[in-house]
Amino acid sequence: MTDKIKVDNTGSPAAAATDTLLKTVGTADGRVNLPINLSDISRLLGIKMESMILDKDKAGILVKPENDDFHAVANITDGLQRQRFTYAHEIGHYIHKYQDFPREKPAGEVEERDELSSQGIDPEEIWANKFAAALLMPAAIVRQFWAEDKSVSEMANIFAVSKSAMNVRVATLGLM
Repeated sequence: MTDKIKVDNTGSPAAAATDTLLKTVGTADGRVNLPINLSDISRLLGIKMESMILDKDKAGILVKPENDDFHAVANITDGLQRQRFTYAHEIGHYIHKYQDFPREKPAGEVEERDELSSQGIDPEEIWANKFAAALLMPAAIVRQFWAEDKSVSEMANIFAVSKSAMNVRVATLGLM
């Protein structure tokens, strides 16, 4: 793919997620449809989305074979909401580290479910997680729904994320 969209990744993960939304699935007036369409975002960024059976300790993979596009792979044994977060997370890795990566070179990231990943101390993983949350659950929309007294369960359904992810997002935004 030659006409890939370039996202500004020089600021915060939230700013990069907003730029991604506006440049890919945003309307002319800056709105987005919910749930966020990750297939359209991936296509416009030049990332192929796939799901396959991965080892149980693997949530996802971002891989780029030599002379090919990046592939974001989610573990098919995970629920759809978990897969959506994994895809958004892998898109975050791509935006943060690989947008300008040479097509002829191979590259990759493997998301392990291990003790280190659960501690949340790896800066790259923290960036990708914050990006994924902001991409799937844009702060302005979450705040608007919260002000309208929508429950966490209602919002999780609207954003097509797990209640756990929605709870974390609401708490991170200082709403509870």
